[in-house]
Amino acid sequence: MPQNTPLSLPTTPATAPHLAVVLAALLLAHAVVDALAALVPASLGLLEVRIGITAKQSAWLLGIGPLVSGLSQPLCALLSDRQHTRLWGIVGLALAGVGICLLGLAPQMSALVAIYAVGMIGVGMFHPVAATTIGQLQQHQRHSAMSLFFVSGMLGGVLGAFCWPRFLTTSLGFDLLPAFMVPVFLLAVVIHWKFLRLPAPQTLLEQPDAESSTRSNWSMIGLLYVVSCFRFCVNLSLFYLYVRWAQAAVAAEHPAWSPSHIAHQAAPVVGELNAATLFGMAVGGLLAGRFVRGGREKLPMVLVPVLFAPVIAGFPYVSLGLGRVLAGLAGIGFASMIPISIALAQKNLPHRANLASSLMMGGAWAVAMLAPPLTELCVARWGIGTSFLIIAVTLAVSGLLCLPLRTSKTLDESLQIAASWRNKLGQRSTESGQVLGEDRDR
Repeated sequence: MPQNTPLSLPTTPATAPHLAVVLAALLLAHAVVDALAALVPASLGLLEVRIGITAKQSAWLLGIGPLVSGLSQPLCALLSDRQHTRLWGIVGLALAGVGICLLGLAPQMSALVAIYAVGMIGVGMFHPVAATTIGQLQQHQRHSAMSLFFVSGMLGGVLGAFCWPRFLTTSLGFDLLPAFMVPVFLLAVVIHWKFLRLPAPQTLLEQPDAESSTRSNWSMIGLLYVVSCFRFCVNLSLFYLYVRWAQAAVAAEHPAWSPSHIAHQAAPVVGELNAATLFGMAVGGLLAGRFVRGGREKLPMVLVPVLFAPVIAGFPYVSLGLGRVLAGLAGIGFASMIPISIALAQKNLPHRANLASSLMMGGAWAVAMLAPPLTELCVARWGIGTSFLIIAVTLAVSGLLCLPLRTSKTLDESLQIAASWRNKLGQRSTESGQVLGEDRDR
């Protein structure tokens, strides 16, 4: 089989029911994986108190996840594309269950980092295989398919962000955490069994376009990658600022409380802010998949981040209650175009679909690991209010970077407009010539 042949799945009537089951299982697995990944961001204050780490250490801990997840995604994608296998996605699902569920057993910072890294490597390995498989199951509705995949992860993240802080604040929360490995392993076994029953990736539903490996397509991949990096930097910066913002608000109301008491009181609020953000991300992704049509991606990719940037700048001026609303709107602003970017990348690199998906997700996450430490520096130097403003500007820039984006339909429309104007000018020139000829005859 040629190496540049994309992984594809036939959708014949005989296999359609089984493919629907595979689609549902992958959506459920994505929800589970993202629920596991939400544990550390939503419970960061609790981990600080439990392990005894500083604010700077917790910022780097929050960045470790995107780093290892982001590095594992392209590597897993390259292996999957080269070996024509989906097995690495199953391995990633199992590793995510092991790493995240064993966090409660970490006695110190070094062990916590090692265990968390294993879990986030698994999170990264799962995503490109799952996203590519779902995109190929629904090639004729790729935007909608990517939106469903994105939304399932966000809903899992909402559930995780809302439930983990409450569960871990109980007396046995951290001790019972390893028990969640069992259902994750069972899900991995079921999906592996379903993958074995899928036809071999030999029947192609779509052939790569003649320009699929040209420099222009790689330029678009590069542009989409840079924009994705900005989006995920906004995402992680907000998750870190939520911790500091909520703790500062609780400390202002109860100045006599100890740091441990403040962290426990603020943890559910941080989880709710994370959940609201993830819910907004899900809503935005769902709306984008429903209303953004193929070839018309440029305008929303430019306007949505620019229009929602002021929402982030407004956090310091509202209460924690209203902050939940702003968190949801912020999620729409920076994440609604993520599934559209994944779909565009897959269409531009059909012969490297796993790699294209991984660059838009994990590849960007790897760069975003710098966001929490940089945000901590901003908070220490300029305060929380200015830090929110900087994040808002970053979101607006991510939209403006999409101005050079060229999609096939926008290019075709431009050519059609130019041709229509040429025809009109030609008709006017002909009519003018006819009038002059008639005047000379007279």
